[in-house]
Amino acid sequence: MTGFVLPLGTLLAALTAQAATPRASVSRDDSIEAAFRLVREAVERGDVPGATALVARGGKILRQEAYGLRDPEKQLPFTTNTLCWIASITKPVTVAAAMTLVDMGKLKLDDEVEKYLPEFREQTDTNGVHHAVTIRQLMSHTSGLVPNPPTRRSGWPIGGPLDDSWLEQNLPDIVQTIARSRLRFKPGSKFEYSNSALFVLGRVIEVVSGKPYAAYTKERILEPLGMTDTHYAPPPAEAKRIAVIHARRDGQRETIFRFNPAVKIANTAPDGGLFSYPAQLVPFLQLFLDNDERVLSRRAAAEMLKPQSHGWGLGWSLSEGVFLHEGSSGTLAWADPRTGVIGILFLQYRDQNKVDERLRQQFREAVRGAFATGKL
Repeated sequence: MTGFVLPLGTLLAALTAQAATPRASVSRDDSIEAAFRLVREAVERGDVPGATALVARGGKILRQEAYGLRDPEKQLPFTTNTLCWIASITKPVTVAAAMTLVDMGKLKLDDEVEKYLPEFREQTDTNGVHHAVTIRQLMSHTSGLVPNPPTRRSGWPIGGPLDDSWLEQNLPDIVQTIARSRLRFKPGSKFEYSNSALFVLGRVIEVVSGKPYAAYTKERILEPLGMTDTHYAPPPAEAKRIAVIHARRDGQRETIFRFNPAVKIANTAPDGGLFSYPAQLVPFLQLFLDNDERVLSRRAAAEMLKPQSHGWGLGWSLSEGVFLHEGSSGTLAWADPRTGVIGILFLQYRDQNKVDERLRQQFREAVRGAFATGKL
């Protein structure tokens, strides 16, 4: 596989920009050096064009680094505050927004979706039988709804969720097309990861709260946690800060997404529409480690981490004692309640041979190994 070859001048520019980036590091313990070295060397080999990584504990950032290029065509360096499309890491944010409505008594986890969205009263499975889908089933990927909205262009590696025509669609219309599709199985009987389910949940949030999904989530989740540089529709002035997303297939690199500031984003995508960077996400993950009722009640936060089906909670994947989520743009964020450690790695890159997937897994294992030694 042909890698990304970075000229010496480009590497020096990237390192200089990285050094100039304001940092929140409070420690540079050698115990986590191995994890960051994995990412740095992957960029130096050309396995990935660029990356930003972070490790935190107790709400404090222990180390964050950025490597390589966020835009190889324009030779722009990755920095620790480069805005990245975090894709499906948006999902637990959406679920948390819905849980604030549960806390207020305006929504119940076992309510039927059709109570709020009457268009689902006529939905049937492939045998013509109607089944009611619940809010809990939307959050736990057991709804039976189609994996992707019918109007979304599908394909490898991301499925075109950020092309201009998709960004210009609106949430009510997208949800109408989902309601007209057939259920793939009886809700609650199986697990199947569904982006459509999160679109429906986002629409429920709108109907129950009386506010647009993105506005409500910003008001109830992002702003209270200080995530003021996390966006559903990045301001045009921030276009240069946004990483380009690439993929490699059959040895060839292709551009999957380049932010177009001229496009008015109507589709804020409850399944994966957020742009952010690692330091911005720390307070959100810390919310579930502290469970201090800042944004969610103790019961609501705990409910999201309670096993439901097939290794999932509500909005979070549960694995080996940690809660985590990945995104189709090559993003990963996790937290370990046993050690209080948070790890985040954003690549903005996908590889047909799963080079990116292996790097994310190796980074996570290296971080876990560092804290297992008792050195930190």
